[in-house]
Amino acid sequence: MSEVSARELIHHFAAIASRVAAGEELTVTRHGKPLLRLTPLQRPPQTEAEREALLRKALGFQMTRPYGKPFARSDAYDEA
Repeated sequence: MSEVSARELIHHFAAIASRVAAGEELTVTRHGKPLLRLTPLQRPPQTEAEREALLRKALGFQMTRPYGKPFARSDAYDEA
C-alpha cells in the first residue's frame, strides 16, 4: 500500500482519485502519521437486465424542449 501526504492529496486530487479508482489502496498521512485510507468502492456487478434497461434509456433519450430555450438539468430525468 502506497502513502501520499495530505498536501499531495489536496494539490493532486484528480490524479490520486484516478489511482484509487483503478484499484490502488493509498494511505494519506499528515506529518508522517497515517490519517486516512483510500480504497476503491466495491460495486456489485450489473445484471444483464440492468445493462439493457440503461442502454434503452440512453438510446431513447430525446430533447423535449424546442431549440433556442435553455435546457435544464431536470429535463433529462423522467417525471414521476
